[in-house]
Amino acid sequence: METFFAVAFSFPTVVFSVLLCVAIIYWLISLLGMGDIDADGDIDAGGDFSGLMVTLGLQGVPLPLVLTLLFLFGWLTSYFVDLIIGSLVPAGLLQWLYAAAVIVAALVASMLVTSIVVRPLRPLFRRAFLQPLQKRIVGTPCVVISSRVTETSGRGETVLDGAHLVLQIRSHSALSRRERAVIIEHIPDKNAWWVVPESEFHSGGSTG
Repeated sequence: METFFAVAFSFPTVVFSVLLCVAIIYWLISLLGMGDIDADGDIDAGGDFSGLMVTLGLQGVPLPLVLTLLFLFGWLTSYFVDLIIGSLVPAGLLQWLYAAAVIVAALVASMLVTSIVVRPLRPLFRRAFLQPLQKRIVGTPCVVISSRVTETSGRGETVLDGAHLVLQIRSHSALSRRERAVIIEHIPDKNAWWVVPESEFHSGGSTG
């Protein structure tokens, strides 16, 4: 146990020990209900960062989970490398160069392992990364199921992800039962949707 703490809290492993402790504290706070897990963290973190996440194969799961895995695998790599060969490195400049090399190697190894680990986890979080319904449903076709659709009333049915949704729809153009239309805009205060006839939508003749 003494060896464990000596290695875990010595440079360079202590870098990952601190990061891992921060991650553990974060999850404890989240589990106690004093914080929220940002499931979209890797989506909204910025274009360059999001692109890096995709390049490294770390997208599709919550950013806190990705960082925790990176810290964990980085810690494991650094710990065991330092445990095996750390005592063989002489003190001085060579030891600092060794520590820097271990940190870089641990980061690379942790990214590679994390990218493999998150692959089977992506389906578990797929729904968390779907766009809000209001964004996803715009542009989808629907079929009128009420007797008519006007600017004040009407209903339509659309299919989204295999699910049949019945929506309140409105249109500046009169529509009859069984006619096809395309949803173009959400009306928040009425929980309804503006639609245009499908032929009109494809011809670009109206913006709703």
